[in-house]
Amino acid sequence: MIVELVTSALLLQQPDSARSFFKRGDAWFAVALVGGTAAVAVADERIARWTRQSSVQGDSSRHRLIRKATVINEMPLTAAAIATWGVGRLTRSPTIADVGWHVTEALITTEVVSEAARIAIGRARPRASPGDAFAFKPGKGLTRFEYRAFPSIHAAVAFTTASALVEEIWMRKPGALPYAAPLLYAGAMVPGLTRLYLDQHWASDVFAGTLLGVFVGSRVVRYGHGHRSKLDRFMLGAVLLPTDDGTLLGLNVTY
Repeated sequence: MIVELVTSALLLQQPDSARSFFKRGDAWFAVALVGGTAAVAVADERIARWTRQSSVQGDSSRHRLIRKATVINEMPLTAAAIATWGVGRLTRSPTIADVGWHVTEALITTEVVSEAARIAIGRARPRASPGDAFAFKPGKGLTRFEYRAFPSIHAAVAFTTASALVEEIWMRKPGALPYAAPLLYAGAMVPGLTRLYLDQHWASDVFAGTLLGVFVGSRVVRYGHGHRSKLDRFMLGAVLLPTDDGTLLGLNVTY
């Protein structure tokens, strides 16, 4: 049994050249992302007018509450993921360190992709262009915050976190998934909705950020468990081995 574990650990250290980050079916995902975003964009201005109604905006206490909720963004989520990784390393818990590290990787990937797209596309936020959802100034987002609307990074990082955690739960405790997944995804909806309420994003920005987050979160975790890079080995100092029941077993390995 020990020999089998060590052999499996050594095999997991080698890159799996037969697998790649992108899959053949990803083209359909891209079609869904573009097509869905375009369909939602048709209603962007109508949705924005609805969220601006006094009945939706409510009083100052509601506004303060929602503004507080919008602090759930890329900075605290990334900090929390890094802290989780740190706790895992300090306590020598391969599982905690592995989850924290993969969520960190997924969040950083999402942030880089989102910011690059926001800068290049240069879509005006609703507050900057309240009557025109199709005001674009490519490249303007580099210097002007109001031209960094698409996609919503709040929605993207929230769903990246939820999707990455759902994937980790599926690998370790699949029986908990029917309970954990709805809670995680419901919570991930909050940041995007707050941005609509605060007139910071169009609905299509939030939609695109949501799909981007789901894709990156799940894919980074799956790819990370199939490909142990030198950086992974350095950051984790352990490998996770699949057991007979489909869960993962942490094994400390000296590299």
